[in-house]
Amino acid sequence: MSASTSNSSPINTPVVLSYFSQSGDPNDPYLDFLQDEYRAITDSWEKYQQTASPKSINVLYPARGAADARQIDDDIRAFKHRIILFHFSGHAGSQQLLFKDGSAYAKGLAGLLGEAQNLKVVFLNGCATHDQVNLLFEQNVKAVIATRGKVNDGVAKDFSECFYEAVSSTDYTIREAFEHAVNTMIKDGRIAPETSTALIHWRGLGKENSDENDRWELFVREGFSELDSRDWWKIGVITPGRKELISGGSLWDRGQIWLSALLFTLGLAIIAYGIFFQDDIKVAGIGVASCCVGIFGFKNQQRYVTAELNPELVDESMRKKLRLL
Repeated sequence: MSASTSNSSPINTPVVLSYFSQSGDPNDPYLDFLQDEYRAITDSWEKYQQTASPKSINVLYPARGAADARQIDDDIRAFKHRIILFHFSGHAGSQQLLFKDGSAYAKGLAGLLGEAQNLKVVFLNGCATHDQVNLLFEQNVKAVIATRGKVNDGVAKDFSECFYEAVSSTDYTIREAFEHAVNTMIKDGRIAPETSTALIHWRGLGKENSDENDRWELFVREGFSELDSRDWWKIGVITPGRKELISGGSLWDRGQIWLSALLFTLGLAIIAYGIFFQDDIKVAGIGVASCCVGIFGFKNQQRYVTAELNPELVDESMRKKLRLL
């Protein structure tokens, strides 16, 4: 499925959330390259999908080209475990991201993103966002691309475009895509040791150390193995254990589990009785059938509870079908 604005995509389709917003404060400079960046990143996700290329990563990419902070709350609730990547471009500071309707403060944003258990990467493409990294790591976010110092509006656009051109295909891991973007910018002279003194709009709220301008870093949570996997974008499913199946859910759910266990146990007893006491294969066959029904009931209930635990991955029609089974 190509990049889309709808949340009615097939189940298990990963979601990339990207927000591009001018500041609502009239004193903050207008970012001339923000919409160019939005279009470039959108094109990166759609490029391989439109040609049905085997390099294509199948994602849902909701259009957020002129976002406000409240949209984040809605998207987290709507997509939750399907979210694999969160991106922000616009004015930022060490403790906040600026939207047209106000600020999104780092601590609250990190808490919301912590709800997305399959989230792999957070990319904060504004000025001096590195102070937000630890807040995100505390919420189990796996990897963060953040900045030290101010970043030039045009350079920020080019850097993220290079990154997404790489990471949107199956050819690159997260680490490789980041290194590709850095090396491309150095090659083109877009990241230089000197800082321009020309009047340029910067994506920041305050003054930072000029020695660290236009500097991006990839911060990685310890133990995040998918950083070097080309299957980094695949999402996982929360599966219930036996304890959750037996003790969790409604009385009806627990009753079905116990009934399945009873049928399986009864089947074993009938098999033993038919073989060892009656020497009758037909009686043993009844026991086998009882065991099969018990196993089927347990497995189906396991699938249903899995669907209940992953509402973002399973549509309502499938959930009803599992309930009927």
